[in-house]
Amino acid sequence: MSSDPIDPDDPSPEDWPEDDKDFALDEVDLKDALRGALRPPPGAVAPSLLRGVQKKLRVRSRGKFYGDGWSTASSPRTTYIVTSALMLVLVAIVFFALMPFGSSSVP
Repeated sequence: MSSDPIDPDDPSPEDWPEDDKDFALDEVDLKDALRGALRPPPGAVAPSLLRGVQKKLRVRSRGKFYGDGWSTASSPRTTYIVTSALMLVLVAIVFFALMPFGSSSVP
């Protein structure tokens, strides 16, 4: 190996075939080619990594993170709907309890 960056065995651009001389790859073409190469094949399903990451964090942190089970448990959507409805009712009750009825202080 020589320290010379130019390899004497490589052909110079003048020695390239005619097809290679006209080939120019711009930045947009290069980005499109890379995106196409990195795109998953059609019909491929991405793996679910969330549970594995949460389990690994729980083990490494000795239960400090994701140790309660609440954040890792899958809960039905009805739980969120019921909780939201109850909070809305509670806010409405507090609003009507604190709202002054008929106290008009118009002089």
